[in-house]
Amino acid sequence: MIAQRKAWGNQIEKGSDLEAAFSTYTIIVMFICAVASTAAAGSYVITRNRMFMYVAIAFFLYFFDLSFIFQAEYLNHGTAITINALYEIQNPYIKAILACGILESLWLAICMYMDKTGLLLQVLPGAIFITLDFLIACVLPDGPIKQWLFYSMREVFLIWCLAYLTWLAKSKTTSHATRALVRRQKPVILASAVLICCIIIENSLVILLWHPSQEMMETLLPIFISERNFSENIFVILLATMTVRHTMELFRLRHDAPPIPKASDQERYITANFALYCDRNGLTTRRTRYSARDNRRQRQPKHRQRNASCARHGEKSHA
Repeated sequence: MIAQRKAWGNQIEKGSDLEAAFSTYTIIVMFICAVASTAAAGSYVITRNRMFMYVAIAFFLYFFDLSFIFQAEYLNHGTAITINALYEIQNPYIKAILACGILESLWLAICMYMDKTGLLLQVLPGAIFITLDFLIACVLPDGPIKQWLFYSMREVFLIWCLAYLTWLAKSKTTSHATRALVRRQKPVILASAVLICCIIIENSLVILLWHPSQEMMETLLPIFISERNFSENIFVILLATMTVRHTMELFRLRHDAPPIPKASDQERYITANFALYCDRNGLTTRRTRYSARDNRRQRQPKHRQRNASCARHGEKSHA
């Protein structure tokens, strides 16, 4: 009897240590999301570019999506769960709505970045995602297959985003400016593709292939692992780092170039990138305009240059 109590006490102590480690890890990810959301919201207030507003909403909703992890761990605090309960989806409809908000916000940010304003293109992917996720939650019985399909729909949406960007970069009907915008983010797109594959592999290993024993279930390790996807967290941290880095550059440039109050999102984006180009190459906007004018003159035929020169001399003689 005493030995059983000691063994039970050791299991509780190990569970507490695991809970503290995983909780600290989750809090760090949530803090990074809060920082990225705040930075993107500040960029939207300054530039009025809706792309930053959608990015801020995505990180804000992912922050709340992570908070459900603490709810599940609190409800099962100190009690071992069965293997069947491990594959249950807690609050599936709320999670589906949050996931749709996160992914649709990212998709709208991509549309704003690529200057794609078609309503059907912006709304249809999110509508298909939420419909399929609701059908999975309603129709399929609880089990590993249902859980895997429910969470893998997120990766399907992300694959669609990468496939669309790849099509824009390869299509001959796409303008040179659009292809340049996609190629500029090529390292991020490649890293995202690798991490999305890692997310799918991790989901498959944890949900479909891993069958923990009852002794391991008593340590609460399976619930800590099943509620988290570490590859997904790395993917979010990558996007958050890129967001904070870009917003910090914009904040620094606003000391020299104030925002344009009455301009479209595309004009604000061009102005911001023009200022970044000048800053990285040590140029002022005035010097860059003169360089662009000289390049245009060099590309003109000689007879046009002579006509322009004669016109200037004529203006001087009249003056």
